[in-house]
Amino acid sequence: MKRTLGAVAITAVFALALTGCNTSTEAAGGGSALKGDAASATCDAAEIGAITRCENFYDDYWPEIDKQLDTLYEEAKKADGGTLVIWDWYELSPDVIEQFNKRFPDIKVETRGLTYNLSSAIISAKATGSRNTDVVSGSITSMAAMYDEGFWEKVDWESFGVPKEFLTIGAPELMPDSINGTLIQYNTDKVESVPETLDGLLAPEYKDKVSVAGYNAVVFAGYGMAEGEDKMVSLIDELMSSGNLKLLEDQGAPLSSGDVPIALNQTLFNPNPALQVSPFEHAGVWAQFSGVNSDAKNKPGAALWTLWNAFDPDWIKLRMTDERFASTQVPFAGLPAATFAESTGLMKTNSDALLLGLDNGAETETQATRDDWQAMINAADKALNG
Repeated sequence: MKRTLGAVAITAVFALALTGCNTSTEAAGGGSALKGDAASATCDAAEIGAITRCENFYDDYWPEIDKQLDTLYEEAKKADGGTLVIWDWYELSPDVIEQFNKRFPDIKVETRGLTYNLSSAIISAKATGSRNTDVVSGSITSMAAMYDEGFWEKVDWESFGVPKEFLTIGAPELMPDSINGTLIQYNTDKVESVPETLDGLLAPEYKDKVSVAGYNAVVFAGYGMAEGEDKMVSLIDELMSSGNLKLLEDQGAPLSSGDVPIALNQTLFNPNPALQVSPFEHAGVWAQFSGVNSDAKNKPGAALWTLWNAFDPDWIKLRMTDERFASTQVPFAGLPAATFAESTGLMKTNSDALLLGLDNGAETETQATRDDWQAMINAADKALNG
């Protein structure tokens, strides 16, 4: 269930090339029949960066969402023989499906992991009339092509009990289920600490010690959004020409061994106890979203999965405390602070760093700034890869 923003520029351009230039309104053809009847609640709001946290979420919102799940389950069992198809960057693990089926045993989950080909596979399935994924997911930037082509059903998530405050970063049909972001990963056996800024990595002591993957240009995009494209490109050029920054497609082994002990990357999923992560000034921290595919065969099932995966307290507790689920994304930062306080292991490592980044004013993509982010990612990609 780990998602990445790594190949955003390539994926979005390829997908748009496949699909032409329809707008989301043209492709989606109006509103959705998916609408709940949850009673409204009032958010006990606290701001954490660009995200609004509802401290009373599990007291006042979850009971209403929970009722909606029961109704959606009954509808989902009847749709397409109770089959729910979920495609993502990586396929769902059997352990994740088992947790879902503990509550919803009559839903058969079929999953595929498509990495770079996720968007193009969804678009191609619709074009050929093949069975498509029921659930769509991604960040605002990584799923731009799918959104513009109308693959996100216009679900009224607020009517299912989701706080309206959660639905302001993206378009209303984008239901936030997690967060991800750019972090400095480092091996504490080789370096005791890392700079608080990307500019700090220009110091001579970091020669040959820093890596980035060529497909992961997004790690520089937040810096570019804050400081401007020219300064971002200049920084990348200096890091490369000084020999401080290496392009490595596999950063994990050199990071773990200490051969290249610092990696510009996203969340960490290597259990090596020597590895740590650190936020940095102008890092990007963004919401990840899930939703219902407008081409889905089991739309109630897709809504059921989306709400369960984002909010079910038993499932969230497992994600925060059970190492089997350490590779799932950090839950959405709008959930109560107590949710994150119980985290352990790798989930604690990642959630602490991302939440600290948000608290320190991390750059966060929104629907309004999407195209600016995409342009910055493209510029960083060109600077890294030529």
